[in-house]
Amino acid sequence: MAIDATREMTIEPAGWSAEAESWLSQALTTGTIESLRRQHEAGAVLFYVRCEGATVGAFLLRVDDTPRGPQGVIVAAAASMRGVDMVATCMPAIESRFVGVTSVRYHTAKPALARKLAALGYAAREIVCVKDLQV
Repeated sequence: MAIDATREMTIEPAGWSAEAESWLSQALTTGTIESLRRQHEAGAVLFYVRCEGATVGAFLLRVDDTPRGPQGVIVAAAASMRGVDMVATCMPAIESRFVGVTSVRYHTAKPALARKLAALGYAAREIVCVKDLQV
């Protein structure tokens, strides 16, 4: 279904579903959809991004306690709409869902996403290294 990129998008809280799994699985590189479902069951909040009644994305958010105060966490997010930069379009709405946090964090294995978010003010704070061990 082609969606006119000039139409207004909405963000709606949602329950866990196969549709959520389909969208959020696109964001996974090391985690599992089961882990995301468990986080949702433990209180992470799921949202759908919709345009003209069609779901064009989903994201899962939680808040962690840190020594610097509550930190919003973008657990997983995926969205796609032809002709629309969904990162630039959705990040302000995602960030606005976090009330009373001192910062917002995301994890990614995608350098292009890290570059896009750096342009929006996000800075790398850690490096995660993994060595695969063959048994």
